[in-house]
Amino acid sequence: MKTALILPVLLASTLAAGVAGAAPQPLEVIGSSAPQQSPVDRVIVVNDTTRYVNVTGGSTVRFVVGDRSFTWNFQTGTEEVIPFDLQRIAPEGTLNHKVTTYVSTNPLYLNN
Repeated sequence: MKTALILPVLLASTLAAGVAGAAPQPLEVIGSSAPQQSPVDRVIVVNDTTRYVNVTGGSTVRFVVGDRSFTWNFQTGTEEVIPFDLQRIAPEGTLNHKVTTYVSTNPLYLNN
């Protein structure tokens, strides 16, 4: 391996290990559960082939899994939400596999 490539490779592996070993973010940073009758910005159907979902901070999303569903209001705070397993916010027994959730920053809340 060339010497010029060693530093970027070491840096990337150190960062990856740090994120993997980090404690999960508190749910308050991710958002909060919303009542089923809440108006939603989006409905996402999760099935056996779903591996990830993308949502926007500040939005309320209803997740439909088979004959079950749950609604979540994603936080808009300034803290970056790292990708997390949807099972953390789903009612117990709703999901039978890992679904990574990516939360993007809502452009409406960016300071220009």
